[in-house]
Amino acid sequence: MVALTQEEKEIKEWAGKAFKEPWLDLVQKCSKISRGEKLDDVWYHPFFLDVLIDARLMYKVMKTIRLSNFVNGNLFTIILSKKEDRVIWAAFEKQKDGVFTEAILLNPEEKWTDKVAELLFVDNLQGAYEYVQSWVRKNELGDSVGAIKVANIMFFKAIKDAWEKSSEGKNLPLFLLLFIDAVKTIVEKRWLRFYPEVPLSILIKLSYPLLRELSYITYPISKVLSMKPVNEVLVAYNSFFVPVKISA
Repeated sequence: MVALTQEEKEIKEWAGKAFKEPWLDLVQKCSKISRGEKLDDVWYHPFFLDVLIDARLMYKVMKTIRLSNFVNGNLFTIILSKKEDRVIWAAFEKQKDGVFTEAILLNPEEKWTDKVAELLFVDNLQGAYEYVQSWVRKNELGDSVGAIKVANIMFFKAIKDAWEKSSEGKNLPLFLLLFIDAVKTIVEKRWLRFYPEVPLSILIKLSYPLLRELSYITYPISKVLSMKPVNEVLVAYNSFFVPVKISA
């Protein structure tokens, strides 16, 4: 059993509901669409946002922009502990025609994670990538790994804090400002890394100078938006519109 601190347990539980469950639901729906099957429920609730989007629309968008190209195709996702000395979650996410259609959940207690954790603890991303590439082929999970995505569990903590401080995202203007600051922190602390370098990570790095400049104004504006009377008005206004349904 992978031992977690109380803080890690709380973050992992929140991330499971806010990120993992919605993503797996979308991948499953996209898989059915790619096979020409009819969906029992077309609505998709994306992450922690109070909107409902037609999964068929999401499929079309991913296929049009070829989302998998932004992460080099098949993606091997690894979530590390706060100290980055243990793998606490992992999945192999496969794509077809630019759309992610399969997510194979992996056991973080298996032996292979020890080697991966050892390599990532010293920031040997290339070594970890080559190792999982070989491991995936050996275990016949797929032909190739386009890239590995490595996230420190504190990546989710940064976003969780922004979500909680904005009345669980209901104060949308405040959430967006706090989210900008969260992304800036994530970039600075390298809580999200890819190897090989993928277009998505390049875009994030290129946006950093702008995020750094925006941080000078986000704090004072955030203080105003978080004031009780302002927050109550924004949350009440938001409640008239959510959950919003967006059709294909």
